[in-house]
Amino acid sequence: MVTQSRVLFRLVGRAVISSLAVIPVLTLSVQSSRAAYQEPDRRLPEIALEIKLPDKSLPRRRFPGGVMTLIRRQSLNIIDPVAAGEFTAIDLSSIAEGDSMTVRLSIIYNDVSNQEWWKDKKEKVAGTWVIQRGESVRPDLTAFGIESFEMCVTDAKAILFKPGEGPRIVNKTTVLEVVSLKRQLDHCSISLRNTSSKNIVAYSISIGRSGVSSHGRGLGYPAVAAGATTHEQYLQCSEKDDQDIVISNVIFDDGSFEGDSKVAQKYLANADGLGIQAPHVLRKIEQVLAIPDSDLRVAFDRLEADLWLIPEAIDKQSALEYLTKKLPSLDSKTVSELYEDLKGGLYDARNIALSEIGDTRRHVQELEERGQFASAVESIRRTLERLKESLSKITASRKVEPGLR
Repeated sequence: MVTQSRVLFRLVGRAVISSLAVIPVLTLSVQSSRAAYQEPDRRLPEIALEIKLPDKSLPRRRFPGGVMTLIRRQSLNIIDPVAAGEFTAIDLSSIAEGDSMTVRLSIIYNDVSNQEWWKDKKEKVAGTWVIQRGESVRPDLTAFGIESFEMCVTDAKAILFKPGEGPRIVNKTTVLEVVSLKRQLDHCSISLRNTSSKNIVAYSISIGRSGVSSHGRGLGYPAVAAGATTHEQYLQCSEKDDQDIVISNVIFDDGSFEGDSKVAQKYLANADGLGIQAPHVLRKIEQVLAIPDSDLRVAFDRLEADLWLIPEAIDKQSALEYLTKKLPSLDSKTVSELYEDLKGGLYDARNIALSEIGDTRRHVQELEERGQFASAVESIRRTLERLKESLSKITASRKVEPGLR
């Protein structure tokens, strides 16, 4: 089974690579929403925490205030193995306040390879410091057997580029217009306008090894409406203007596209799968909506179980024949690869519902624990109505046959 996030990853040809992957020993863990990147409309603080490790071969890392960062043991120098014991990482958290930053440092003894290590955090707090802009601190970590390193607060004011300044823009579309381009530390942010009369359901941007793909939930859900402007998209970049920002693809809600045809074909095949499966998920949602309030809670739980086991709405052979008929110019290998994208869309239709249902179930349990049973039923109905609207829109979009080329 695939999750909804796999759609986004697939659409950019697996080109979305974490900017921290090249330095696996220094891991940034930002507590935020489910997005893979920073919230698009969030203003970053104008000061940053810079970390200079003893190992000069490791590049300096700078983080805007308000982040949590792990420095793993292998990035640090151990001066007393006995005192160091079994520590696995240093946990740094910082909060920006005007021209100063409050930094908390603790020694972690959990297995940080476990993504949920923080639920049972074993730590020793080494200290908290208030560092002014332009100043630095070297925390004394001798008691923990660790060589000290430098933490300083640097300027992080964003640079707003004028047209023609900054990284070169390579725009492979005719309808996306750059509204603004900024750089702050090692991140660029770009905002785009859809100048066409058609809604855009997906587009892709990349710079070097960093990329982002933004899209709606299948055809019928615009990522950028006609004439609208996007929120800022954040990309990892260098401080030098030595990498191009590439706007490589745009896909419209009528199935037409600009840019790489292979990327568009993969997206549209996925949208096909989404549209083929959506009516079957919608039917189950509507059946539960028709149930009276007295029985809704039990039916809601049964719906979640049923969706995990819902059959695929089209078998593999029929799907391959469908794609071959639609794309007669493609060879069998390419069609087989597109089938995987279509199949992913079948699961995505189910996962859209399961994601909302799972979130609602947890909220409902909290309401029931407080004895608010009527509110719990209302919450369930609101979720089901929202899913009905979403799946109805996806189903309706299938009436316009996607124009895979």
